[in-house]
Amino acid sequence: MSLKKCSFLLAGLCLFGYSHSLDLKPSAQFFFPSTVSIPKDSKSVSSDEEWETEYVIEAGIEALFMSEFIPMRTGLGLGFRTSQHNEDSEAAPATLPVWGVLSIGRINWDDFISPYFTLRGGYLTPLTGDKHWWESPANFFVNCGVGAVFPMGFTLEVSVDKSSMRKSYSEEDVTYRVSSLRVGIMVGMNIEVSHTKVYKSGG
Repeated sequence: MSLKKCSFLLAGLCLFGYSHSLDLKPSAQFFFPSTVSIPKDSKSVSSDEEWETEYVIEAGIEALFMSEFIPMRTGLGLGFRTSQHNEDSEAAPATLPVWGVLSIGRINWDDFISPYFTLRGGYLTPLTGDKHWWESPANFFVNCGVGAVFPMGFTLEVSVDKSSMRKSYSEEDVTYRVSSLRVGIMVGMNIEVSHTKVYKSGG
């Protein structure tokens, strides 16, 4: 078995092998307006410009796995994120984000509030027919936040999101890197799909 296959197998065991519950978490997130940095690299000559852009909205869903013995959830997510734009033009197109998530904090359905810390990282797939976004699509985002789960599974979260996308004109040897840092507010719902209780107290 190759090293790559072993790595995937180990990652799968770490993520899901010891899980005793599965939650689905649909959510909607509002990112506040931000300044977008657009460095340009043209034949080894670099320049930089900044755009003021409007808010961005993201809708998505996560599948979260948790062990009964470890206050940590891991999983995968898929969503839709609107474009980064201002009144006149578009800095980056709408995207289809795919990500992994690590959440630290035990969700206790009997408590009024269950706080947690979360870290997400993933890839931004551009939703556009413009070939220059597809020539060398080195796009990513990293998101970290704090939140809480309330009764009925209602979730409220505040996060900081760093995203970066590359647009390339290979025939002109020109590349652009569109990057932004945004503060976001998320509302969601934790839906418990399955729960296998391993430990049962006596009495």
